[in-house]
Amino acid sequence: MSWLRCRLGFVLGAFLVFGLEVEGGRIPERVGIGELGRNDLAARAVPLGEAVIGRFDKVAVMRRGGEEWRFKREVVLVKFKGLEKVRVLRVEEGREWEAVLALRQRKDVAFAELDTYQERQFKPNDPLRSNQWHHPVIGSFEAWNYSRGEPFVRIAIVDAPFQMNHPDLAAQTDAGWDAVDEVPVTSSSGIEHSTICAGMAAAGINNMVGVAGAGNCRLVPININGALSEMHNAVVWAADHGIRVVSISWTGGNSDTVNEAGEYLRTKARGVLLMAGVNGTGFLDYTNQPSIYCISMTDAADNMRSRFGNHIDLAAPGWDVYSTTIGGGYRFDTGTSYATPLVAGIAGVLLGINPILTGDEAMELLKDTAQDFGSTGWDQFFGWGRVNFGAAAVAARATVPAITSMVVSNEQALVETELKADVSYELWKTGGLETPAWERVTNAVTIMNGARVTLVDPVAGQKSFYRIRFVSR
Repeated sequence: MSWLRCRLGFVLGAFLVFGLEVEGGRIPERVGIGELGRNDLAARAVPLGEAVIGRFDKVAVMRRGGEEWRFKREVVLVKFKGLEKVRVLRVEEGREWEAVLALRQRKDVAFAELDTYQERQFKPNDPLRSNQWHHPVIGSFEAWNYSRGEPFVRIAIVDAPFQMNHPDLAAQTDAGWDAVDEVPVTSSSGIEHSTICAGMAAAGINNMVGVAGAGNCRLVPININGALSEMHNAVVWAADHGIRVVSISWTGGNSDTVNEAGEYLRTKARGVLLMAGVNGTGFLDYTNQPSIYCISMTDAADNMRSRFGNHIDLAAPGWDVYSTTIGGGYRFDTGTSYATPLVAGIAGVLLGINPILTGDEAMELLKDTAQDFGSTGWDQFFGWGRVNFGAAAVAARATVPAITSMVVSNEQALVETELKADVSYELWKTGGLETPAWERVTNAVTIMNGARVTLVDPVAGQKSFYRIRFVSR
């Protein structure tokens, strides 16, 4: 074997080193359970980082205290007093826990533990999620530790309607609107394009069905045939009905007419309009419209796979992605059409983490946290970078001021938070959380008291829920 360099137990400098040296480090020598009291035990353990333990990376399972532990067989992690690094001790298979207990009795051992496998705080139970390569790439699991999406955030899928009764979509789908005939959309067997889009944005997470979207937001179908006027009217209808995220997986991201609708969505609903960056290769001479966010497409290796140009704001997975389709099924497909609703779903989750964020503020968080694979800063391929859902969720959570106490007295609400440097404070409230309508308390009184800030709502009402927003000065 080419990686074999020395025999077991070799001399390095003036010190006796135990183990088998291989490419990348050393495989520790196995130590018998009866040898755990030896004086040279520390020398027979290999510093973590130098130890190559993948060659005997077998998983063992034991139950202890009502819990199931999964750990690497033969491996014990141990810290010897006076030595800087944690070390790997290779012990007899099946006697790992016995070895831990014995090591803990040694006076020269600071700690010893099994190399147990840890689990994510949240692991979705959607059975086909393993087909969705994009979730681990963009950090969805980390993001879901903060939020899996909130039902008060709605996402409009502007296209021919998706399959509204799809098993993975029905529970979070609301009636929509036909922007062509101007009638409600209450049912649809769907088309593949829009149904894949809907699944990328908000297929049910942890519902034991199919795949997982970006978040458990509400989905609203808005029908168009593809005319710019229809797109405009669809976005305006969404804004008028409190829908904060609109996804249009068509060309047209350079349209002045659609941009006007995006601006209306921004001012009316504090929302955001996302559109496809366009499939194909080569430069596309599109205008970067200020109220439209255009999304380019990446593959599993973060290669750019779509048109580029001045219009691109962000990049996201869309190449050979797996999502819902018609007939209650699932399939792989490719397109900026699917990168766009994925980002729409991510934006929806961020707005659920902090509902006081505007759509533009949510997109700024995505820009600030994006993974930069192109030129430093913005470029025509990736825009501000490939979205990093996990990092964006962390950033969104950091925008939520913690309310340390709230007292209601004489119909006034006194809401307290910590004093922050270089910010001012806004108090927002809503009458309920089922379908919250957050409004700023414009007549709130701010009282500074040492390291605390108290915001007073002069008219609390019988039932109110509060949030505090930091605003940079």
